[in-house]
Amino acid sequence: MTSLLNEIPRESLQNLLSSIRAHGDASPLGHHRDTSAESCAPAPLLSSLNRGDVIEIQGPASSGKTHLLYHFVLLCIAPSREMSIDFGGNGLAAVVYDTDASFDVPRLHQLLLTRLSLVLPHNIEMARRLTEESLRRLHVFRPTSLLQLATSLLHLPLYHKVSIPEHEIGLLVVDSMSAFYWTDRFIAEQMRNVSPDPSSINPLQHVLTALGRLRLSHAPLIMLTNWGLNLDSRSTGPVTFYKQHLHSFPVYTEHPDANALPSSMTGDLPPTPVPLSLTHHITLFPVSIPPFAPEISLRDAVQQEVEYRRSMVQKGEITGFVRTTGRQEITRFTLCITSGNVHIKHL
Repeated sequence: MTSLLNEIPRESLQNLLSSIRAHGDASPLGHHRDTSAESCAPAPLLSSLNRGDVIEIQGPASSGKTHLLYHFVLLCIAPSREMSIDFGGNGLAAVVYDTDASFDVPRLHQLLLTRLSLVLPHNIEMARRLTEESLRRLHVFRPTSLLQLATSLLHLPLYHKVSIPEHEIGLLVVDSMSAFYWTDRFIAEQMRNVSPDPSSINPLQHVLTALGRLRLSHAPLIMLTNWGLNLDSRSTGPVTFYKQHLHSFPVYTEHPDANALPSSMTGDLPPTPVPLSLTHHITLFPVSIPPFAPEISLRDAVQQEVEYRRSMVQKGEITGFVRTTGRQEITRFTLCITSGNVHIKHL
């Protein structure tokens, strides 16, 4: 077990961590405090987020899933308040499991510096200092299999206790849960004749169990990205949803689960695993760009590319739909991605 854990490549911007359990007075990651007149802190996507919430972000390739994670990571690690200036952050630690090898720390650094510079336009040196301090609260691990991911999650409380006792874990991210889908599916098919019990050869179940224990012991906001492979038959018109392709992965439902939010997240862990239930589901897909008409000439195609299609791509807008367990309404938003910023427009 220890040798497997040591094989996991990890990237930490500082040696810190500890096992501070969640306290009821900790501000929820999604809560946005009133900002002062000079503050330009961005508003969060969801104002109803609570510690211990579990969010699935699903969408096709290049639909902005990782950039939406950047938005939440920034809200987590950015400073809360300093020198009477509200920066809109939480000043908590964020742990990212980058299974897709797509989480770009220099990109996150650029986005954070841009945000803090908007709040401190006349004090860039302070913005740079706060950026470096905030990034020390970021911890990135890169497991290369679901078993490594499960092992790392099970040992995260120890890593927290030994390395960063001064920071509470506010956000736990896995990007993406589907990274090992095809290899694990192949192994499961090969082992089907050996073991009649599918759960015994499904490492995803170990990951979900570890996440459930961390949710009870530390109550971080948990965000899990997932591929959008097959459209759901219930998708109609502009609203597009995807089927769940991961066996045993929690599925969104309009009806709340009695086990979704335990009354206490700071007591002793239960002897049996608690089901990991989704509290929010976010579906992302890029703004569609109409194809060229079959009869269009080369000159007109070039002109259309310059005037319309290129502007749509450079605009960097991603449409998203938010569904919350226990609610029937669907919230729509636009994720705007530029070279120097990422922000949310509520619709």
